[in-house]
Order: sequence, then structure tokens, then C-alpha cells
Amino acid sequence: MKKIVIATLALVSSLAFAGTATVEGSKVNGLEGAKDAVSANFAVSETINKTFSVNTQLSSQQSDVTNAVTTRLEVGGTATVPVYGPVSGYTRVAVGQKYSTAGSFTYYSIEPGVSVPLTPSLTAKVGYRFRTAAEHANVNKDTTDTVRVGVSYALNKEHAVGFRFDKMTGDSKSDSYNFFVTRSF
Repeated sequence: MKKIVIATLALVSSLAFAGTATVEGSKVNGLEGAKDAVSANFAVSETINKTFSVNTQLSSQQSDVTNAVTTRLEVGGTATVPVYGPVSGYTRVAVGQKYSTAGSFTYYSIEPGVSVPLTPSLTAKVGYRFRTAAEHANVNKDTTDTVRVGVSYALNKEHAVGFRFDKMTGDSKSDSYNFFVTRSF
């Protein structure tokens, strides 16, 4: 618990340096015996230059049936490059710590994808994320493949809202519907 409090304080203090902050809520529909859940995610990001950005996020998920809570703290970096015209490609690499009543362990993820501006205010993203435990993946049962499709709408220069659908397979199978709000500083 002490680690979670320290991590939360570090995340909140990073707002002073953040370029963007995002709050996300999700409804997770478990498939093939997996439990339904709700989750919340808070992330901050800072752009280093035209290509690279860094971010950190804190997420928490609660099972609808057992009320079991899982918390993740993650740090990552994203590289974005132009692909063709307004279309850009990105790759996000992250490492994190998962905390639950069963214990905690380190994991890593990689997510390549593309971002396509549909209008000056509307952007679509398609990505694929692979995530697995850093050690003993077969014991921790955290190896997943996730296909992500989403849109984001810029209300103005500082505020955006969006929706993303995630299809997760592997050790955990679920569909999630994610709504988010982003504030740029």
C-alpha cells in the first residue's frame, strides 16, 4: 500500500511538468469466463520534441463480481513519425508494476499504431498492444494482445474528448469501452 501512495503522489506532482493530462473511464466486458469490471485511468504526458514524448499513468480496475481491485503504475515513451501526408505512425514502449491481492510483479508493453486526422478536430487511431510479465509470464498470467480503435475530438486547443474500443485476447479476454477527456497545458 505504501508503494501505491508514493506512486500516486509522484504522479500528481508530475502535473506541474505535464503537457497533457488525461482521465479515462472504462467498462470492461469479460469474455470466456473472465469477470466484468470498471476501471479508471489517469495519465500525464510531456512532449520532449517533435518525435518523442514521455508519460506516466495510474490505473485501477474493480471486478463487478468479486470487487477485487487491481492497480497498475506505468511509465513509457512514445515515438511518432510522419508516414504519408497527414498520417503518422507511433510506437509506445512502457514498463509497469501491477498490484493486486495476489501480489505484485513487473510487466512491459509495446504498442505500434497509426494516427489519422479525419478533420481538423477529429482524429482516428488504430493500434496493437502486446503486454506480458517481465518474469514468470506463465505464473503471473498477464500476457495479452490488444487491438485498439479510437477517435478523439478536439473541442478547442486545450480540451479533447474521445472514445476507444479495446479487444483483448490472451491470458485475459475482454472487450472494453473507454471514454476519456484530455486537457493540454
